Amino acid sequence: MTIYLNSAGHGLPSDAALRRMISHLELEQTIGATAAFERAAEELSRIHKDAATLIGARPEDTRFSTTTTATWFGLAASLPLAGKRILVAPHEWGDNIRLISPLATQCGARIEVLPPLDLTAPDLSTWAARIDDDVAAIFTPMVTSVQGLLYPVEAIGALPRPESCFYMIDAAQALGQVPIDVTAIGCDALVATCRKWLRAPRNTALFWVNPAKQTLFHRGNLGPFEANVALRLGLGTALADALKPGVARIRSHLISLRDEARVIIADAGFDRIAGPDPMTGALCLAIPKARADGLIGSLAAHDIVTKTPNPQQDEPFAPALPAETMPLRLSLNLYNTADDLACLARAVRAAE
Repeated sequence: MTIYLNSAGHGLPSDAALRRMISHLELEQTIGATAAFERAAEELSRIHKDAATLIGARPEDTRFSTTTTATWFGLAASLPLAGKRILVAPHEWGDNIRLISPLATQCGARIEVLPPLDLTAPDLSTWAARIDDDVAAIFTPMVTSVQGLLYPVEAIGALPRPESCFYMIDAAQALGQVPIDVTAIGCDALVATCRKWLRAPRNTALFWVNPAKQTLFHRGNLGPFEANVALRLGLGTALADALKPGVARIRSHLISLRDEARVIIADAGFDRIAGPDPMTGALCLAIPKARADGLIGSLAAHDIVTKTPNPQQDEPFAPALPAETMPLRLSLNLYNTADDLACLARAVRAAE
C-alpha cells in the first residue's frame, strides 16, 4: 500500500470529494450539462462563500481559477510596470520569476531580489529601505516551497509603500494548512492553488484582489468565464472539510505529525535543513549525498512517496543549501496514520 507524504506537491482528495465529482458527471451524462449546472447552482454559491471565508474575504472579491502560476502571471502582467522596479522575495517561486522576467525586460522594468530574512526574528528594515516611489510591485510567498518556511506577510504588508505599489502573495503552500486573513495581511492580491494542503482536485485555484485595485485588471484577468463544475464541486467538499475543524486546528495536527516524523528521521541519523522552525507541516531534510541513494531507494522499496525538490529551479534566488547535501521533503496530511509513520521508520532504518 502506498504511503503518500507529498501534500506540498499534491494532496490526496477525500473519498467524499471524489464521490461528489463523479455524481455530478453522472448527472451531466443523464440530463445534460446545463440542467446539471442549474441543479448545482445553490451549492456553487455556497462554495464561493466558503472560499471567501477561508481567506477572510468577501465573496464578491474572491474568484476561482485553475493554477497559481497562471493566475499570478495574469495579474502581474496587467500591472503598470514600465520603467519601474519590481521587488521579489528571495524564496519567490521559480516559475513566477521565469514568467515575469521577459516581460520586465520588454517594458524596461527592473527586478530586484530583496535581502534574505532571518525568519526566526525577521528584521524588515532592509526591505523598507528598498521601497520607494518607483516600486511597482512586491512579490512574496506566504510559505516557501522547498522548506515550508513561513514568511512574515502581515509585517511586510504593514511596511509603508506607495499607493501604486502592488503587494501580491503566492499562498500555494499556505492554503489549507495556515490560517489566512487577507485584510489582516494588508496585501493587494493573494493567489493559491487548492490541490496541495487543501486536498482539492487538480486545476482548482482561488485568488483575491483588493477591491480598491480591481480596476487595474481586465475582466479576463479576474477568473475564467466558464468553469469545470465537477472540479468546482470537489473543491467545495475540500473547503467544507477544512472549515469544519478550522485551519488552525489542522495546522496544529500537521505540525504534530511532522514532529513525529522528524523524531523517526533523527533516530536514523538524518535531520531537517538547519534554520528556523518552518511552523508548517513540511519537513525538508538535508540528506548527505553519500547516503541519499540509500535512503531514496529504501523509501521507494517501501512504496513511500516523497519529493526531492530542485532548489535552483524552484527558488532560484533563495540562499544556497549546503553543497554536500540534497533536500528531501516530507509533507504529511490528515489522512496519514500511525501505520504510515511506522512504515517510514522501517524505511529509514533499512537505509542505515
